[in-house]
Amino acid sequence: MRFDSAARFAAVALMWGSSYFWIKIVFGGLNSAQFSFFRILVGAVAMLGILALGRERLPRGAGVWARLVLIAFLANALPVLLVELVDDAVGADADMVSVFNASVPLCVVLLCLAARRADRVPARVAAGLVVGFAGVLVLYAPWGAEWLSAGAAVNAAAAIAYGWSMLLMEKLMGAEEGGRAMTPLVLATTQAVIGVGWAGINMPNGGFDSTPHFSASIIGALLVLGVLNTGLVYMCFAWLIREEGAAKASGVLYAVPVVLTLGMVLLEDHVLGTREILGMAVIVAGLILTRLPQRTAPADRTRSADRATPAAKSPAAVR
Repeated sequence: MRFDSAARFAAVALMWGSSYFWIKIVFGGLNSAQFSFFRILVGAVAMLGILALGRERLPRGAGVWARLVLIAFLANALPVLLVELVDDAVGADADMVSVFNASVPLCVVLLCLAARRADRVPARVAAGLVVGFAGVLVLYAPWGAEWLSAGAAVNAAAAIAYGWSMLLMEKLMGAEEGGRAMTPLVLATTQAVIGVGWAGINMPNGGFDSTPHFSASIIGALLVLGVLNTGLVYMCFAWLIREEGAAKASGVLYAVPVVLTLGMVLLEDHVLGTREILGMAVIVAGLILTRLPQRTAPADRTRSADRATPAAKSPAAVR
């Protein structure tokens, strides 16, 4: 695994895994709807500034924007909408919710199989994702949860929607508009901009029930969650998807509960049990399996060498 890819993987895992602690700070002055709006607004402003400094531009085609809106709807708006429609979704068992959140990589694999695109998921990656999910089950042990409930159905639907959004991201960054493919920076910026709209629509649902309170710590946590979590780290995640494919990149979601659990040990005096240690060990083993360097068959190396020779290059290959 290349250093730059490992660095992006670590950044996503550390930021998303530590989000819980930053969110606790923000909820000291903002409610859920207010937090969602201000977090995404901070992220959008930051990413637009970075986009301008990088001299990149937002996409112009209506078709591209339609796909971007669909990605934002699946990853952000739909889960919130489902929770609002189902009364007991909010009260669902926390361990069960964590398991569904970590099931997204398996959803990506299943969606690839349903689309008859199993070639997009190497067997080693699929095996590693299965092992990692087994570790999540051991870590949370949600055996007593109500799996046949509306709350479980909502969380399952949200996991599938998020997995689908990742496949759409992979496809969109592989497409070209005006002779150039969409970059992770542009994708992350557009998602933040669209997210402001989704969060704004949701503001009447509790966002005006109380006056937001901004202290130095709350503003600092918002900046971390907006600029890093919503902006730069999301860009790193999109980068992983573009370079490694949605299935392999989605494995970073298994690292999130590991970071969260270790953070609880460091910051909340949580005492690890044997089951939790075993679960995290299995998760790490699964992640290592997914990210082991893939061996290239001799025929593949020959084809790669042929493509590298000047005679093999076509006009379409040297854009």
